[in-house]
Amino acid sequence: MDSKTSFAPKSVPHPGETVQEYLDFLEWSQRDLARRTGLTPKTISEICNGKGPITPTTALAFEKAFQRPAHFWLNLQRQYDEVEARRREQVKASGWDEWVGHFPLKEMRQLQFSLPEGRSDADTLLGFFGVTSPESWASVWRASAPHYRQTRTFKAREEAVAAWVRETEIVARGLDLAEFDAAAVRTAINSLRQLTRRRIDEVMDPMQEMCARLGIAVVVVPALRSTGISGCARWLTERRALIGLTLRYKTDDQFWFTFFHELGHLLLHRGKRPFVVDNAEDDLSDRIVDPEMQQVETEANRFSADTLIPPGLLGTFLRGGEFTNESIHEFSETAGIGPGVVVGRLQHEGVLAAHQGNTLKQRLNWGFKEEK
Repeated sequence: MDSKTSFAPKSVPHPGETVQEYLDFLEWSQRDLARRTGLTPKTISEICNGKGPITPTTALAFEKAFQRPAHFWLNLQRQYDEVEARRREQVKASGWDEWVGHFPLKEMRQLQFSLPEGRSDADTLLGFFGVTSPESWASVWRASAPHYRQTRTFKAREEAVAAWVRETEIVARGLDLAEFDAAAVRTAINSLRQLTRRRIDEVMDPMQEMCARLGIAVVVVPALRSTGISGCARWLTERRALIGLTLRYKTDDQFWFTFFHELGHLLLHRGKRPFVVDNAEDDLSDRIVDPEMQQVETEANRFSADTLIPPGLLGTFLRGGEFTNESIHEFSETAGIGPGVVVGRLQHEGVLAAHQGNTLKQRLNWGFKEEK
């Protein structure tokens, strides 16, 4: 029976009621039972009155007195204890509505996040995060020490960020990862660059397989509103890493820039910023509240830009001064990079206007519903 149809009783009788039924049937008094079992009259009274539990020792005594196996009595106690524990938790959870309200649960369901079945929204969220209370959720989230961009004009919704991050963890579980090897990652960068020349709808499988062999899980999880997330880089363990992507930007140049940006975090900032969520505005400049975060982001941006198009090659192309679709195609062949990536870089440098060259970019259409 699955969790959707399983029956969970709201209450079960204390096992002392069953003990009393046996006493009535046998016409024994509680004192009679105390004499037969060697238990104190107080112990028997507390059990029969629902104030004391049946312990393994008590169950063994009842097994001999009533000719019912010890596990029968222990199961009665276990069922009672479980239902009582759930009842107490539900009472406690009645005060968790405010915490639940901070999470975009409706949107998470629409985006088909890995939400378990729950008796309530609070129960669903606790199961999703693998915690027992809002307090334990806060403890786990803070212990992971995530760093994400906060600006004077943009404040990410922490609970939504945490929900997206958790979904990337769950999706990453399905990938078989080797141990991370920085030298091997650097050696594989050219092979990863070559993937930019392929059809964008065909790159995820080879990219995931290649990165898994390098100790990096690469997953795509749609972004939640009020987060502005484009991706994240983090360490799942000391020897296994994760790159999460959202497809927040809809073209191949942004996709590849974000991927190599996150890869840069893994290679450059392992000790400094082991868990970075990239979010907020496109052009943050000095509006980032944390100056160190700004430096880290600048370094990752430079790594991504220079990895995709080496500065020497770019400089030669820029000095040529011809930026037609044909010349961009020729340069992309020489550089071993997708033409859409070249267009994106030229637009960023101000050589092309935002509307120029876009026919060379590939649109992402992977079936994800994304934030607008």
